[in-house]
This record gives sequence, structure tokens and C-alpha cells, in this order.
Amino acid sequence: MPVSSTDRHCIFSLRAGYIDMELVRILFFTFLVAKEQVYGATLLSQYQKEMDEVKLYFYTPHTTHDVTKEDIYPSLGVQPQKQLKVLIHGWNAACDHIATLPIQSAYLIRNDCNLLVADWSNVSAQLYPTARKLVLPVGYRIASILARFMDRFAIGHDQVHIIGHSLGAHVAGNVGRYFAGRLARITALDPAGPLFRPNSRDAVAPTAAQLVDVIHTDGSVLGELVLRGHIDFFPNGGLSPQPGCETLDLLTLHACSHYRSTGFFAESILLPNNFIARQCNIQQTSTGQPQGCLPVSTNFTLEMGDQIDNLIRGTFFLQTAPVPPYGLGNITTAKSSMNARIGV
Repeated sequence: MPVSSTDRHCIFSLRAGYIDMELVRILFFTFLVAKEQVYGATLLSQYQKEMDEVKLYFYTPHTTHDVTKEDIYPSLGVQPQKQLKVLIHGWNAACDHIATLPIQSAYLIRNDCNLLVADWSNVSAQLYPTARKLVLPVGYRIASILARFMDRFAIGHDQVHIIGHSLGAHVAGNVGRYFAGRLARITALDPAGPLFRPNSRDAVAPTAAQLVDVIHTDGSVLGELVLRGHIDFFPNGGLSPQPGCETLDLLTLHACSHYRSTGFFAESILLPNNFIARQCNIQQTSTGQPQGCLPVSTNFTLEMGDQIDNLIRGTFFLQTAPVPPYGLGNITTAKSSMNARIGV
């Protein structure tokens, strides 16, 4: 389906004037985690009402239905032979949040798949340390609804692609764990870094699905540079500020760079082949901390985004433009400024 310039603008334009208060809170409440002593079943029981309100919505270009209400299944218009996309928002957000709405809109414009969008807003609205601890039960709650939906419409594991942003990327990983890693694919868009360790058992990981691909765009602040997938992409080295975010990161406490991952992915849905990446090596500080990914001398390339080669593994670098369309196609050469920026 052809995409008009108006549609493209609506989907990919950044709303540069906003200041997202979730990012103010994430930096502040991270420092309070040591004071929070509620764990496990006690924490879960405390937020059981919010957990019960976690929902999945089935979207078409013209309708939206809550699939936790199974009596509406006959009227949904699901096409079981098509791929099923499941979109999961991040912390202090909802199903129509600015970070994930471009992806939702792009899939609806393309209109060639079944689309479910998660809403765990009542849980994600909690203080960040609490929401972070609940990524496992939230993932299992979403997965249990998804499993009933798949059973009802005979949708196979090999048809399911989960896409999660920020804290929702780790929720997506736990959806995959519920299915014992049998789902076809999980895409983790700038997975949240605060309060996660490289070995966190509830973080997204390669074992969560048959293919796990990750896009890192704010690895030094709200995201992370930890390798979480079979394929990890590092646009512009994976560090902030991403091109075009130099001022906006200061105004939005890194929302610009953090949300670039969703902007890149959304663009790839309607403009395939826009993001061509080449292999890179993770750079480290003298203390062994990851510090971006520098391209290596090779002609081997891989497309980043919705369409991907599921047989490839590794780490990949690409450059992007400061404004939409972000993709530069085959322009993947490294610049000396990038080398200096990541300390090589």
C-alpha cells in the first residue's frame, strides 16, 4: 500500500515540545530502591487489583476490542493465517503512548497482520522500582491472555512476534518465557537499564524466543548496552544523544534518544530496507564496562527492523539521519567523530 507524505509525517514526527514526566521519575526513584523492602508474593498481592486490570486489545484500522472479554471473539475478524504482532508499552505509559503509537499506526496502515496491543498502565504507573519488580508477573498475565487468544483462533507459536519498548521489552521477554521460548520472535526496543543487571533472570534474553533482536539507542542512561538478543543493533553506536536529540535529550531527560528505537522500528515497517547495518564490536572502558559498538572492516550487512534475517546472529552498527526518514539505506560507514565519541 503506498504511503502518502502526510501519513509518513503523522507516524514518524517527533513531538519535540513535550517533557515526559516518566523520565523525571525514573531518575529520582531509582535512588529509592534500597528503601523498598517488599518482595515476591507480598508485592504481587499488594498490586493484585492492578494486575487484574492488565489487558490486551485487538486492533483493526477501524475497531478496537478488549480480548480479555472472550464473548466478543466471534466478532473480531481475526485472520488466523496471518502473523500476529503483540505490542507492549513501557513504564508510566499506556497503549496509546507516544513512544509506541507510531508502531501501532504503521502496522494498521500496512494492514497485513493481526495486531494486539497490551495495556498494563495501572501497573506501569507505579514507582519505577515497583514496576520493575513486576515485569515477570505482568509478562505472565499478558501471556495467559495471549495463550487463550491463540488457542481460540488456532494461531501457532511460529506466527507470533512480540515487540516491547523500555521496561516493556523485559515484559516481552517474560511473555516469551511463559511459552518456554517457542514464540517466533521478540523485538526489544531500547530495553530499560535502571535496576537491571546483565544476569537478571527476569530480563529479556536470547532464550525468550526463537529469535530475539534488540535495538539500543540510549545505552548509557535509560537503556543499556548489555547484549540481550541473538542480534543486537547499535544505531549510531547505541549511545545518546542520537542524531537530532542533542538538545531534546537535555529538555526531555533522554526521552528523545530512548524513543528513537521505536521511531526507527516504526519507519522500517512502511519503508523496508531503510536501515542497513554492518557488523560491529562492543567497545569497553578500562573497567570492562560496555561503551558503544564500533563497526568492523567487513562487507557483511543486515537489515534492521520489522523485516529481518532470522538466521543471522551478532552485533551490528548503522548510522541514521537526525530527522525522519531516519534510515540511510546502505550508508553504514564509520566516521572519525564516532570513534572519538565512544572513546576509541
